Amino acid sequence: MQAVCLVGFAALTISAARGWPLPVPGDLPLRLDPLVWLLGSVAARQAAPHALFMLALLLATALLGRVFCGWGCPLGTAIDAAGPLRRRRPVRPWPGLKLWVLAALIAAAAAGANFAGWLDPLVLASRALYLAFAPAGGWPPVVLAWAVVLAAVALAALAPRFWCRALCPLGAVLSLAARWTPYRRHIGGSCVECGHCEPVCPTGQSTGGHSPGECLGCRRCQAACPRQSIAFRFRAPLAVANPVPARRPAPAARRRWLLGLGGMAVAALGGGWARLRRPTPVLRPPGAPSERRLLARCTGCGACLAVCPTGALLPQLSLARLDAAFAPQFVPRQGPCEPDCTACSEACGTGALAHLTAEAKAAVRIGVAEIDRAECLPWARGERCTICIDACPAEYDAMELRPTAPGAFRPFVDESRCTGCGFCEHRCPLEAPAIRVRRLG
Repeated sequence: MQAVCLVGFAALTISAARGWPLPVPGDLPLRLDPLVWLLGSVAARQAAPHALFMLALLLATALLGRVFCGWGCPLGTAIDAAGPLRRRRPVRPWPGLKLWVLAALIAAAAAGANFAGWLDPLVLASRALYLAFAPAGGWPPVVLAWAVVLAAVALAALAPRFWCRALCPLGAVLSLAARWTPYRRHIGGSCVECGHCEPVCPTGQSTGGHSPGECLGCRRCQAACPRQSIAFRFRAPLAVANPVPARRPAPAARRRWLLGLGGMAVAALGGGWARLRRPTPVLRPPGAPSERRLLARCTGCGACLAVCPTGALLPQLSLARLDAAFAPQFVPRQGPCEPDCTACSEACGTGALAHLTAEAKAAVRIGVAEIDRAECLPWARGERCTICIDACPAEYDAMELRPTAPGAFRPFVDESRCTGCGFCEHRCPLEAPAIRVRRLG
């Protein structure tokens, strides 16, 4: 089943990148992701789209437990496949660490920065596949995307599912939803505590210490039990008859709380610092709202980069803005934006790009073309060149020749009609184009 889900995820991603017809939305994995919805909503101060899809996964998890992590997550499947890397004496990860990772991401989002693109497993897997089959911007972004995925997989050398147990923020969200699931493991009276079930459990559960929020529902313990004492079935969670009185936290627990709270503070400060920085002077795809709103919603999944038919969208790589990593930037020299194309807005599953129709896109302005008169052939040398005028789409008709002297005609840009589609910059014959699309404002 893991292999089937992995092949289905890859087929869905590749089909979306190639533009093949699909029976379901190409961005379905991100629509189902509650972490993407949560961080995008908090960072943008507005509810993200596709809440019903996200709630469907949460309700399924509350009913059946973390079966998505155990059966459907593509990164989890890759980590299970890396089992031979495991050490003889695996380390014991702290399951509560992923909850602090989730809290730190929420704190950063509350300050205005969305770092889901660095830790969400569905975003990591989607981006790696999208960029591999459509390497926009060359190989450095592809290498970086796959390096993050391989780093998560390589942690399996420390312990089975180390990433899922200690670091995955999506796993933390689902573990909270599965804490009181009625579908859980039950051990019968024939159990003799032989210990056959413990080594095969990917999350280190034991007969004496089982947590429904950590169980992946993989049933490996059930298959390994020689006495068939383990079964998974629906049963109402049992209330604790004699609750253990609260104890003072041990020094190790206090240190973990201090480290966790410190991590949240650092994340909040980092998110606030990123939000207060001046916007990066790059062009964004059509349908992008303000720079802050785009970065608050965008996870850098790479879907819009892969579907752009002209290759005009490239991933932004900036150490100064880690929340902007892999965010799409429009590079007209790489390719123009066709007037009737809405592929990037249709592929976006996070709401970072508004879904546009071809009619609505005609009124959307990416930027405005600006002529460098010191480099333009007609302006600087008096030579005749109308390439940019011929390239301007008839739908916009934003460029024209005007007489500037007897017998001299030079190109002008009608800024009221220009949408910044980039055809003029893309077709300019000079090595450094004499006409460039600049950002509005």
